[in-house]
Amino acid sequence: MKRKILQLFLLVPILLLGSLSTNAQIKPDYIGNWKFEAPTAPEGFTYGIIALKKDSVIMEFTDGANKFPSNWVKVKSDSIIYESDINGTIVLFSLKINDKLKITGNAVWSEGVTLMNLTKKED
Repeated sequence: MKRKILQLFLLVPILLLGSLSTNAQIKPDYIGNWKFEAPTAPEGFTYGIIALKKDSVIMEFTDGANKFPSNWVKVKSDSIIYESDINGTIVLFSLKINDKLKITGNAVWSEGVTLMNLTKKED
């Protein structure tokens, strides 16, 4: 009996980890480059491109000097939540998918919150 309980305790975490990794995949319809606008963000961080990949997000601001990958990504039905380290500042992004061409959301960091608007970039 103890052996079966031990097996159960070992199996449950493995199943949970497997299901969590499935949630971190962005649907193919939304994968690609998105132009973003964050008008209330600090100067230099108001425009750029966000590349949504299958299981990661990469940001590049207008100057194109640096690319900032996500530390982690969580995907829930119509939302993408991720965290990035932008020049030493941890920023939490919460994006809501409106349709195949528009995403809205916000970025939260130690200095406050800014609204974000994303539009699908034509390739």
